[in-house]
Amino acid sequence: MKIRCILLDDEPFALNILEDDLLQFPEVEVLGKFHDPSDVLDFLQVQEVDVLFSDIQMPEVLGTQFVKTLENPPLVVFTTAYNQYAVEGFELNAVDYLVKPIRKERISAALKKIEDRLKLRTLPPQEEVQQYIIVNAEYKKVKIFYDEIIYIEGLKDYVKIYIHEKTYPILTRSNLRGIESRLSEQIFVRIHNSYIVNKQKITGFHHSKVLLSKVELPVGKKYIDNIKALE
Repeated sequence: MKIRCILLDDEPFALNILEDDLLQFPEVEVLGKFHDPSDVLDFLQVQEVDVLFSDIQMPEVLGTQFVKTLENPPLVVFTTAYNQYAVEGFELNAVDYLVKPIRKERISAALKKIEDRLKLRTLPPQEEVQQYIIVNAEYKKVKIFYDEIIYIEGLKDYVKIYIHEKTYPILTRSNLRGIESRLSEQIFVRIHNSYIVNKQKITGFHHSKVLLSKVELPVGKKYIDNIKALE
C-alpha cells in the first residue's frame, strides 16, 4: 500500500528534512511540499491525498486552524516544535502529533497508524468494523455506539460504561476483560486493571495518567506501553 503524502511547513529546511525522513520508508510517496496553506487547498481540489503532514506554528495561520477549514480533509499528522497544541490535535482526530526533532521510530509508528486508518476505509461493506456494543442493562438489551463511550470502569462482576452527555453511567453485569474482547482495538485502549478508554476522547496523557475532558484516570504500570503507543 502506497501512502500518498503532502507536506506543509513555512520553513523550507524543515520541509526538506521531513521529506528525507519520510522517503526512507518505501511505502511513502510525497506528492508535494508547500509553504503556504492556500497552495495546499488548491492541490487538494485536484489531487487525491492520503495524509497531510502539517506544521502548526505558521505565520499566516495555525496548522490546526487550517485543518478546521477543510471540508473533506485527508488524514492529518501534525508536526511541531511545541507540545502545547497536543490537546487540540487530538480533538481534530489527528492520526498523530510529532514533536520536532522527529525521531525515525516516531515516524514509523505514525505510518503504522496511518496504514490502519486507510485499511478501515477500504474494507468492503460486509467487513466493516462494528461500531457499537450491545449490553444487558435495566432488564433490556442496550445498544451503545462506540463514539458515545468516554471510558469503561470495571467493578469485579460489573462494569460502568460512561456515556457522553449522560449524568449516570450504564451498569451491566460483566467483567472488564469480557467487555474488552468485544471492543475495537482501533478505538479503545486498556490503561489500567480497572479502566478502558476511548482513544478519541483523550485530551491529554503521560505515563501515569490519562485526561478525558474533566476526568483524570490513572495508568497501571503494566499498561504503560499502551500509553506510549499513543505518542
